[in-house]
Amino acid sequence: MAGRIRQEDIEAVRERTDLVKLISGYLTLKKAGHDSFVGLCPFHTEKTASFSVSPSKQVYYCFGCGAGGDAIRFLREVEHLEFTEAVERLAKESGVSLRYEGDSAADRRAASRRQALHRANEEASALYHQTLVDRPEGEEARRYLETRGIDRETAEEFGIGYAPGAPDFLLRRLARGFSPEILMEAGLALRDASGNVRDRFRGRVTFPVHDLSGKAVGIGARILPGERDEGPKYMNSPETPVYRKGEVLYNLDRAKAAVSKSGEIVIVEGYTDVIALARAGVETAVATCGTALGEGHFRLASRFAQRMVLAFDSDEAGARAAERAFGFLERFPVQPVVLILPEGLDPADFVRQHGADAFRDLAAKAQPIVEYMLLRGVGRHDLSTIEGQSAAVAASLPILEGLSDPVRQREYAHRLAELAGVAETSVLLSLERRVSGRPTEVRQAMKRASVHDRVEREMLRLLARDTGIYHEVAKRLAEDHFQSAGNRKLFGLLVAADGDVRAVVTGTDDDKLSRAASALALEPLDGDLNMEYAEDVWARLQEFALRRRSADLRRRLQKLNPTTHPEYEALFGELIATDGELRRLKERHGDAA
Repeated sequence: MAGRIRQEDIEAVRERTDLVKLISGYLTLKKAGHDSFVGLCPFHTEKTASFSVSPSKQVYYCFGCGAGGDAIRFLREVEHLEFTEAVERLAKESGVSLRYEGDSAADRRAASRRQALHRANEEASALYHQTLVDRPEGEEARRYLETRGIDRETAEEFGIGYAPGAPDFLLRRLARGFSPEILMEAGLALRDASGNVRDRFRGRVTFPVHDLSGKAVGIGARILPGERDEGPKYMNSPETPVYRKGEVLYNLDRAKAAVSKSGEIVIVEGYTDVIALARAGVETAVATCGTALGEGHFRLASRFAQRMVLAFDSDEAGARAAERAFGFLERFPVQPVVLILPEGLDPADFVRQHGADAFRDLAAKAQPIVEYMLLRGVGRHDLSTIEGQSAAVAASLPILEGLSDPVRQREYAHRLAELAGVAETSVLLSLERRVSGRPTEVRQAMKRASVHDRVEREMLRLLARDTGIYHEVAKRLAEDHFQSAGNRKLFGLLVAADGDVRAVVTGTDDDKLSRAASALALEPLDGDLNMEYAEDVWARLQEFALRRRSADLRRRLQKLNPTTHPEYEALFGELIATDGELRRLKERHGDAA
């Protein structure tokens, strides 16, 4: 084994490696200046980009955690490599021939071991693939894959293979290059109860798994229907020195460019789902490798995507994934949404029957994870009774409690109130009783809610009391001016009745709405019943609406690249116009809120 790499060769590797290109293979970088790219640091959890790369100096630095260095240091840290192994990989990619001197070191022995594990997985996958596409033993597997829409071209593109049922098929064919100990350490062989070493995968279709750099690290396998095997239907390589299941997403090495470009990643349950979506044109699909969605997957996905579509073929599977994903919602800058496919179809069957465009349309409409969980929780209760409404709110409060952002907490409290059919202030009051660590934030949210509700209610009273005010002001109002579901409903009924509150009272079969409309005509006003006061109340409602619109536009703009996204300029113009309208309103009426 060769020893230390010559220093001049190491310098040549540093000189020829494009650091921006290297790092872009692991996270999304955005141009931030003449000599600067920025992105989210891969070495610690953050929501605001603090990781900076200088193309001219060929160095990186994170202002958040202090990580920094050159291309060799970056590759060592991100891939958990020894120094020699990192230099060798970069040398191969940059075309530098390395020369060695001296005796081998311990890190070189460890690197050699890892290289052997990678090669074993690579050669095993190649052997299984050749068996599938060219050998008689693969005939049954080929017929099965055809029923799943996988032809030879697809099998070659994804390296799909077949492991025959013989207990030593792989062991015998790889014996010259690898010892049984290496094959066991790579997860390709195991020792059975009698102490004999045999192949791990037998009578199974195989799917090679690669890390981000494209190196083979493991295998996923599905038993062929009818095969006799004591193992489970699905089997995957175990954890090894080169394969950490919680830090690998199947197909991400191929999909990362498309994910970075679109900002969206689609996570499905099975290898065949990924393959069917990719072949149909959905190039952003990946899958977990026989393990539950976890922190490492979130960290990996957040390097490349801002939106994570959890696509499942049953509501129960979606619920399990949503519950796991919710635990990481506040920790990573990627927004998970839940897509449950109709008719009980899995993603592979759906895209074959309906096409990629239909899948993309559903993905675009997928529910944000918090909304999905609220809908699912509320849906378990009978909302026709007060007891059922109370139970629905109580069951959903832990979801709101898990949100650290008071704005999101406030908005979803409003949504929960709508779903359960209760007053928003009731939800916020219940939440305050639970959240002992953040009472001030909740009280402030309740105060804002009560102010909004009071102004909305006053506007409805004025519209219901005076036809002149109604005909002058109602035409400037929309349902979006009313955040409360009840107030929004009352406004719509008033408009439908052309301001005649009595027609509203008598024209509905809903006793609750009838009582609420009656109250509009009887509750005392907070001011005088005249146009001047009505204009002031309208101005306050309009200011609330403009502030919400401005905040929403800012949130949307933060997710977009100002130099490449086609909607950025239009949204930015809308923000400027909205802020200008808000400024003019305040100049005319003062700061109402």
